[in-house]
Amino acid sequence: MKKLVTAFTTVAIVSSASYAIAQNQLETTLDLVVRGMMDDGTDVSYGERIIGGDGSVKYTDLVIAAPDGEFSMSLDWLKGVPSGSDVTFTVSDTIDFSGQAEGVEFSFEIQSSALELTTNGLLREAMSTEDVTVIFSADKFIVDGGDPQSDVLRKLFIDLGEVDFNLLVSTEEMYVEGGFDAEKMDVAYDYTFEGQSQDVEQTTGATTLSFEFDIPEDEEDALGYLDGSKSGVFKMNSGASEFVTSMVADGVAVEMEGTSGEGSILLEIVDGNITYDVNADGFDMVVTPGAGMPIPPVEIGMGEMAVKLVIPAGAADAPAEMVIDILFADLVIGEGLWSMIDPNQTISRDPAQLDIDIEALVQLDAMAAVGGGDPTSAATIYSLDINQILLSLAGASIQVDGAATFDNSGQIPMPLGSVNIDMRGISTLANKLVALGLLDQMQAGMAMGMMMAFGKPGAEADQFISEITFSENGILANGQPIQ
Repeated sequence: MKKLVTAFTTVAIVSSASYAIAQNQLETTLDLVVRGMMDDGTDVSYGERIIGGDGSVKYTDLVIAAPDGEFSMSLDWLKGVPSGSDVTFTVSDTIDFSGQAEGVEFSFEIQSSALELTTNGLLREAMSTEDVTVIFSADKFIVDGGDPQSDVLRKLFIDLGEVDFNLLVSTEEMYVEGGFDAEKMDVAYDYTFEGQSQDVEQTTGATTLSFEFDIPEDEEDALGYLDGSKSGVFKMNSGASEFVTSMVADGVAVEMEGTSGEGSILLEIVDGNITYDVNADGFDMVVTPGAGMPIPPVEIGMGEMAVKLVIPAGAADAPAEMVIDILFADLVIGEGLWSMIDPNQTISRDPAQLDIDIEALVQLDAMAAVGGGDPTSAATIYSLDINQILLSLAGASIQVDGAATFDNSGQIPMPLGSVNIDMRGISTLANKLVALGLLDQMQAGMAMGMMMAFGKPGAEADQFISEITFSENGILANGQPIQ
């Protein structure tokens, strides 16, 4: 397979380009492609080669086979039609693939409708600075394969519906951009490999992605992503999904089924700022252990998930904002698992939540750290704002907020500010865990002692509040020095 790809890309895009311009014929270019593949050991055969009056080339009964049976592709016909420097390829509605990888045989077919691929990468001049473009589309695109009687790959199925793909490579400006759209993404596979089996069926709504990034000339030039001289952006959106899967590993069987909402991913490196932003509308899932496992089906659900990280990796000359924003909302666990540890429902089943919202003003020199400098001197923090840290679980909660600035004149940054801590239901939950035998009495007593030592009772029952102050004179808890 590697030989086939190398031969095709190298010969078609590089070596044959100069000849194609000289002859101004797609026929000449494709002859060179075929010759180069055969020189590399690949077998290429076809029934007819039909040259059209418009310069088009059509191969019938085309078969391309890599050496040693590694890979084989066959299709009823393939046609290329030139238009200026562009070539548009169309193919028969079915393409058959077979071969073997790591001693395992495989076979599948691609079923498509109105499949077209247009590129200017074949007939452009060898030294041309023109952008290279690839445009691919199909009204239907399905991959269907596997053998139900196989010991390894019994099923492979992918249905993307209507698809569109575009790619632009600028060899002059040294950047790449592109996008992909699929009407849906239905996937099913069933395999056994190295003692592990998995059978999966999943349907997903419309999926889109886009990307744009600068091309580094070498490894050193890739550091430009950190100093802001280069940039890259990747975005992806996917529709709601349903899935059913069964797995067997080391004799342990597990089944899972569920649904998930729409989601999005953003990974961006622009002006030295790294942004990672993930959002999902939540999920509901049931995990069923196999026979022989003394665990009932486990129901798990989450209402919303969001993670956003902003890291100013290129902020070497001036402070910049860093963001940590994490939300796991309405996490619930079904009664099947709860009943194993708390059959009498003494512990609250209220949905759990984790909410972290932190901003900081920092100065980072990622280039110095990567270049072998002292990592501790590559980062300086000037201020910290804890907008919220909230953890609520089993009827208890801890909430934290506060702000501080930092004195960096010494060896260790010294905070100046305060943090407010609000703890509710902790003592009640600890006592219930002790009664259930899930927490040692001594450990619970030590935890309660620490909470009462640094906190004071709030207005509500089983509430403790504490204000931790960082000052030039030391650290205070509710106005009292911490020894």
